[in-house]
Amino acid sequence: MQSTWTDEQAFHAADSRRRLSAETDFGATWREGGSSDAWRVAWLRDTEELYLCRADAYDGSCTDVTVLAVLPEAAVEQVMDGWRDAREQSDGLDWLRARMRQLTPA
Repeated sequence: MQSTWTDEQAFHAADSRRRLSAETDFGATWREGGSSDAWRVAWLRDTEELYLCRADAYDGSCTDVTVLAVLPEAAVEQVMDGWRDAREQSDGLDWLRARMRQLTPA
């Protein structure tokens, strides 16, 4: 199930573990095919949430926060293998979604 929040403040307020969790950042240069919007992808250790948010400003703030999946660290490493190249592609988010579909349920 996918959950969405208007901004990072609302995302953090919905679960206090998010604010204090260690985070693995996968960059803020992800693109949707045909769009110039920049998106950020990150994973939170305490909640195991892989999330996506629209990178709106140079200060690092984000809106349109969406949890893509809840995954243990090993699965995140598998899904994100090759992310450095994919995030620079014009359709990098399509790459990410395709990788997530390849995950097999535990």
